[in-house]
Amino acid sequence: MKPQSPRVKPDWKGLQAQAGDVLGADFWQDIAAVIPVSGPRIDMFANACELVIVIELPGLTSPELIKLVQQERELVVRGSIVRPYGVTDEQMLLSERFFGTFERRIQLPRNAAPQAMRAHYGNGLLIIRMPVAEEAAETPVPIHFR
Repeated sequence: MKPQSPRVKPDWKGLQAQAGDVLGADFWQDIAAVIPVSGPRIDMFANACELVIVIELPGLTSPELIKLVQQERELVVRGSIVRPYGVTDEQMLLSERFFGTFERRIQLPRNAAPQAMRAHYGNGLLIIRMPVAEEAAETPVPIHFR
């Protein structure tokens, strides 16, 4: 009987980075319904008054581990979630929780008012709130022909 060779784990982080470079920054969000999210999970919902974004970030011990930036109609969340126990990837037998560095880009709805955004971290959740404005009615623009 032949001895079994050790199982080689795929380099998922490298593959993800390569796919993002080749297919574009929005690739992972476009297929999020098909492939599990590689990074913190995000919920976003709105009511008549505000938009709320909830991001799972368990175990953050310092504000230096997370950065929140607004770029036009996009919210960028970058950071690092540190594994709270001292084991290497090779020692993990089952790993479903996300740990490591990440960057998530969240498209904001047109009616969101990010200039009045506020964020709070507690109990492993980053909660971001911002007001929403009523959708502006379309205003027709007359076209003058010569």
